[in-house]
Amino acid sequence: MSQQINLANPQLTQKRYVFGLREMAIGVGVAALAALGWALVVHDRARSIEAQAAEQEARLAQAQRMLAAQQAAAARPASALLASRVESVRAQVTRREALLATLGDTPGADTAGFSPRLRALAASHVEGVWLNGFELAPDSVVLRGSALQAGLVTTYLERLGRQAPFAGLRFASVAAVQPASPPTAAGAGAAAAPAGRVDFELIAGKPAEGATHAR
Repeated sequence: MSQQINLANPQLTQKRYVFGLREMAIGVGVAALAALGWALVVHDRARSIEAQAAEQEARLAQAQRMLAAQQAAAARPASALLASRVESVRAQVTRREALLATLGDTPGADTAGFSPRLRALAASHVEGVWLNGFELAPDSVVLRGSALQAGLVTTYLERLGRQAPFAGLRFASVAAVQPASPPTAAGAGAAAAPAGRVDFELIAGKPAEGATHAR
């Protein structure tokens, strides 16, 4: 009686592995989590880029406003009052230079007493104060001018008193009045003086006939 032996091991045979529902659910979950994580990263980067863009736009807008303000300031016409003051100072310098030239060219003229005073007047300049004329004599001084504020006249006197040629000089007469607006024709605009402006006259000693005049 013969006996057959099966030498084939079922465990050694190649089997095809088939994904089940559990494995597929796990794979889909992992893929979904990965997609969600990537979406969060992209969203965070987008927000950062948007914030940087907004900051750059704010800086650009501020720079444009500053540029527009500078252009407007550059295009603004010069103040009429400032231009008038510049012309007045130029006229004073011209008159003083002409007076110095005249005194220097006059034979026998005693310029030792006047040149230091003229230099002292120039050195005593106060912003907002200008002279319209003056009279200089050995024992007297008369100054006529204008100031944008009455308090500037006191400052001018203090600075003038610190100059050696005027040291110890006392102005016995100090008059400061607000200039009246000149009459204008009917229908024409009145050129009113700036608010606070005063015209002054400072007198020290007794003006003599031989005083040096400048206007």
